Parts: sequence; structure tokens; C-alpha cells
Amino acid sequence: MKQLLNIEYSKVKNYTTFWVILSIYLVVVPLSFLGISSIQLPPPIVPEVTDLYGFPGVWNYITYSASIWNILLGVLVVIITCNELRFRTQRQNIIDGLSRRQLILSKFGVVIMLSIFATLYTFVIGFVFGSIYSDAGDVFQGIGHLGAYFLQTIGYFSFALVFALLVKQPALAIIFYVLVIPLRYVFNLTMGNDLAQYMPFNAIAELIPFPFFKEIIDIQASNDPNHDVTNFISQSARVSISLGWILLFVLGGYQVLRSRDL
Repeated sequence: MKQLLNIEYSKVKNYTTFWVILSIYLVVVPLSFLGISSIQLPPPIVPEVTDLYGFPGVWNYITYSASIWNILLGVLVVIITCNELRFRTQRQNIIDGLSRRQLILSKFGVVIMLSIFATLYTFVIGFVFGSIYSDAGDVFQGIGHLGAYFLQTIGYFSFALVFALLVKQPALAIIFYVLVIPLRYVFNLTMGNDLAQYMPFNAIAELIPFPFFKEIIDIQASNDPNHDVTNFISQSARVSISLGWILLFVLGGYQVLRSRDL
């Protein structure tokens, strides 16, 4: 695997677009999180600064905020994969001795490395904010959100990988990839929560719970005797469903590579 990752790194180390998008991601994640406190809305719509940036709440807020910008890294996966197909890089890899199984493993290795990078970067941001606005002794409370975030990034990037392999054209793949994400709201309206929550982007996106308006939602639920919570699956179920979709994405990518004339 180390050799495969070295090959992948050699493809991007001099690729300007890769570093530009990565740099934009590094800047917008902390700035957008910092900007939440500037929204002039009273609690509980926007929480107090100490609740927003302090432990343990910071882990939920920073992972949710960072997850919005995962689309940039997903687009990066799409661009890298489509360019390899466009310039026949994968064909050259086959000629040089790599198997198709090694090809998909190398691309999935990139997905894992990007997920690790995004999770560690999110941890650093959350830790810095939490240490400034609260007692560092509470750092491990709620840190499980980072594990869910890591799985979420793998899900998003794996989908980007298989989608790029199917579409092949960079511009078209990016447009469709960006449009697919909001389609989960269309599924919610047309399919109903019972079925829509098992769709890939719903299950993966909801690994990180929506952190805002929680008090309002809880009050409404307690005051509504007809409020039905049975439509919403547990976190462990979301994890299982997400893992299943990730496995299907990887297997689907392998089947595409196996059946296609590179």
C-alpha cells in the first residue's frame, strides 16, 4: 500500500490545482466556523460563544461546519480521477505492472488519506477553539463526533471516486457531483423519511447531527403528543448503513475498472 500511495503522490505533487483547492479548504474551514458567532441571532438559534466554541459542544459544531466544505475535497477526488482517465494515466499504470485491483486500492488509499487529513485538521481546529473558550479537561467529551466525521468523509470521497470513474469527464462530473448532494432533500420529500434515511447521502450526511435549534426542536417534540420519533434510525444504524454504502462504492469502482478498456 505504501508503494501505491507513493505512486499517487507522484501524480499530484506538481499538480497546481490540487494544492490550490487544498489551500482553499484549509482557509475556509476555520474562517467559516469563526464566522458563526458573528450571526446576529439570539440563543438558542445561535448558541452562546462558550457553548459554540467550548468543550464539549465544539466537537459537534466544528464537525458539522467542516462537513459542509468536504465538497471541495470531493471535487478534488473527481478532478484527480477524471484526469487520470483523460490522460490515460491508469492505462500506463497497467502497462507498468499494476493490476486493476491495485488501481482501485490506490484510489481508495487516496480517499482514506484525505479523510485522515480532514479529520486531523478538524480536530486541531476544534482543540484550539475549545482550549481558548473552555477548560481543556473536557476535551474528550463529545469527541466521538470526530469518528463519525471520519466515516462521513470516507463516504463522501468514495462516492466522488466511483462517480468520477463512471462519468469520466471532469467538468460534467463536478457539476453532477455538486448537484447530487442537495438531491437528498428531494428524496426526503418524494420518498418520505422512512425510506429516504437509508439512501446513501442521507445516512452519510446524518452521521453528524444538526447542532443548531436543538432546544427548540426538543421543546416542540415534548409539546407535540403526535410527534413520531420512530422514523429516525439510531446512530449505530447510520454507521452500519454508511459502511455498507462505502463497500458498495468501492466494489462498484472496481467493477467499472475491471470491465472498462483503459
